[in-house]
Amino acid sequence: MKKSTCLVYIILTMVTISTVITLNPAQADEFPMTLTVNPTSGQTPLTVTFSLNLGSTTSKNVEWSFGDGSTHDTGNKLTTTHIYQKSGNFTGTVSVIASNQQSQFKTFYVNVGVAPTTAPTTINNQTNAHQILENSQSGTALGVTLPMTVLTDQKLYNQGDTVIIKGTIRDIQNQTAIAVIVRDSLKNIVSIGQPPLSSTGTFTVTLKANGPLWKQAGNYTVIAQYGKYQNATTTFQYSGGNGQIIANTPVISDTFQINSGGQTYSVPYIIKGGTVKSMDVYADKLMLEITIAATSDGSLTVDLPRTLMDAKIQANLTADEKMTGVQINPNTQTDDKFIVMISGAPVQFTETKDSATRDLIIPFHATDTKIDIIGTQIVPEFGTIAALVLAIAVISIIAVSAKTGLRFMPKY
Repeated sequence: MKKSTCLVYIILTMVTISTVITLNPAQADEFPMTLTVNPTSGQTPLTVTFSLNLGSTTSKNVEWSFGDGSTHDTGNKLTTTHIYQKSGNFTGTVSVIASNQQSQFKTFYVNVGVAPTTAPTTINNQTNAHQILENSQSGTALGVTLPMTVLTDQKLYNQGDTVIIKGTIRDIQNQTAIAVIVRDSLKNIVSIGQPPLSSTGTFTVTLKANGPLWKQAGNYTVIAQYGKYQNATTTFQYSGGNGQIIANTPVISDTFQINSGGQTYSVPYIIKGGTVKSMDVYADKLMLEITIAATSDGSLTVDLPRTLMDAKIQANLTADEKMTGVQINPNTQTDDKFIVMISGAPVQFTETKDSATRDLIIPFHATDTKIDIIGTQIVPEFGTIAALVLAIAVISIIAVSAKTGLRFMPKY
């Protein structure tokens, strides 16, 4: 009698375990969820109220990330407020785990600050495209002024996709390593590593959403930890997997050499879902044009050296200063936003930056072929040496003509 009771108990236990294992985690977005953001734009300091409506669903955990590098608001708040203390275009997220373990994830955008009031400038009688488009959507720029940042190249991944994580450290400490941890929606660790830190404080992690740890669907959290007290987080959505290892979008990591202004610039890039065919500088348009051959929807991560091109808020010079030829050192100007256009339309992108580079992460579709990045300054078509040679040649001609009486224009 005892043996049969034990046997029944074991069978019931096995059935229970089997039921838990075979639950389909992809059924994670079934409960209703409405997000209200008020206001979505304004001048700094901007107080924004966020409200969630889950219908009849009871929440177990709510996590707010406001996109400006501030501490996440965790707990179970369906309504919260946040004060944006600096200007910029911020991309935030809110993730909810319901009492029945289902999860939801939403993204919101807040624009803080006012557009520059300077009139569009002209270059070779052409209007500066950057200033025409600066009121359009551009992207979220993180780094330089923030102690620490981290972000991913996409907000949604499927099994087999490559996850690219980039970040910055403002104040580098000798012999201090950085740890990057990825946790799934149940807070289990699915990846952990210590990427190398560049001399300017940037780091990159590339990992595959594959294997037995990448099964759970839902909201995943990336935690970058530096030293005892500094950390930054970001989140992304994962559609779930079966534990197998598969290969999805191909990834290429390489460096493109750009010859401009008599110099060669190395531009590292990572492209998912295609190849980079060319990179061309158009100084008259303050633009870098990247030609790609896309095989699927994907993303391009490109590390732009500031010595090649940059985007800075233009100084307002008085009429007298312009007349006297006052020059402003662009390195002392505040960073402005780049404009990224595909097929003639501005697109969303994200960015990390340090004192030497600005790293743009740009999504594209399978039908896209050209990506245009527009800034406010770019290397001239003639380099320093070429310009110097030209100047010496002109001065020499003038000197020779003055001594010999040689005329280059007909005398009337």
